[in-house]
Amino acid sequence: MHKIHYGWWIFLSTCVISLVGFGMVVDTIGLFFEPVSASFGITRAGVSLMVTFQNIACAITLLFAGKLMEKINIRLLLTICFTIIGLGFISLGFAHSIVQFYVVWTIIGIMQPFALTLSIPVLLGNWFQKYLGTVLGIALGLSAIGGSLFNPIVSSVITNFGWRSGWIVEGAITLIAILPFTLFVIRYKPTGQTKPFGYQEVTTTETSEADWQGLSFKQALKTPMFYLITFAMIALQWVAGLVQHVSPYIVSIHLPLTIGATVVSGIMLGAAAGKVSIGWFLDHFNNQVVIIMYAVFGIVGWLSLLIFRDTSLLVGSGFVLGLGQGIMLVSLPYFIRKQFGPKDYNNILSIISMFGNFATAIAVSVDGKIFDITGSYSLPITTNGVLYALGGAAVVISITLSHHYLKQKSAKKAVA
Repeated sequence: MHKIHYGWWIFLSTCVISLVGFGMVVDTIGLFFEPVSASFGITRAGVSLMVTFQNIACAITLLFAGKLMEKINIRLLLTICFTIIGLGFISLGFAHSIVQFYVVWTIIGIMQPFALTLSIPVLLGNWFQKYLGTVLGIALGLSAIGGSLFNPIVSSVITNFGWRSGWIVEGAITLIAILPFTLFVIRYKPTGQTKPFGYQEVTTTETSEADWQGLSFKQALKTPMFYLITFAMIALQWVAGLVQHVSPYIVSIHLPLTIGATVVSGIMLGAAAGKVSIGWFLDHFNNQVVIIMYAVFGIVGWLSLLIFRDTSLLVGSGFVLGLGQGIMLVSLPYFIRKQFGPKDYNNILSIISMFGNFATAIAVSVDGKIFDITGSYSLPITTNGVLYALGGAAVVISITLSHHYLKQKSAKKAVA
């Protein structure tokens, strides 16, 4: 019987981390804004400030997370991170001050780069040379499935048992689902005779690309691709900050929270389809055309939220804008690997992601503040449409410049 390549066990582990980790840490927090705001008698901006602290802590940690991940046992690192995240959620079920939310979410922000931001693309990048876009898309696509799965569950718990029970449920699910994989399955990279999946196929058919070890961080800084990808990360992470306000936005246009949760589920389902499909398309079709198509999804989806009031049309708009999210979570890590190579991938991905997390940290707070001042989310939603256009254009230009750069490297190598 043919032995299953261990890379597929790593793939399964990253799928669970994505499904539950993103589902709990990123995709359901917006459900708590309104009840926590009412419970403590503070503004929505005051509640969403915990996400600002989370993303600032995440961004600062990303300064050194890429390098640190190479030096610490990955099983121990991820086990500690998810244990702290799970227990942090449970502790919020007993919180009696908004300050505790700020503290816990700051700690979660410190854990997040290792647990979510870097672990999935780094592990899959280490274990797969063939089908990297596809496995990355599937694994990260499950983050959206997690959002669509857990939003109605957590919303129901909050509605029937209160927001404190919602936090306890989130913590329990995180610990039970993820720790078995971090303890017993995860391995950082192939060792000994084990090679990444597709190693032989890649080295025989794409020798020049496979032999290219890539750029150091300092070398990457000298290329225009670095700044284009960084700008795209900032723009699209700013867009992502408003996803956490979608449920409050639906409530603000006089529809119930349950519909808000359903629209968010539509976004997550669209994101799942977008991430899975964009990964496959990137492996098989012209990359510039793929990025343009998904940028259009993002633009149309966000602007449609301003127009529609019918529940089914709002959910449909959410699905379409969700499709566009594939650019940020799948294509950017994919192009960082393709354009800068494996040599310093962890560090380059970590630094670029840092800028994105600062953008999300600012956006979540700014979007909440704009609502508090104007009573409307119209300006943030319109801004998202513009940012999708600019971010998509930056990625397309970076692809073109990268092709020229690799051709120049190949020509210099041939002359030498």
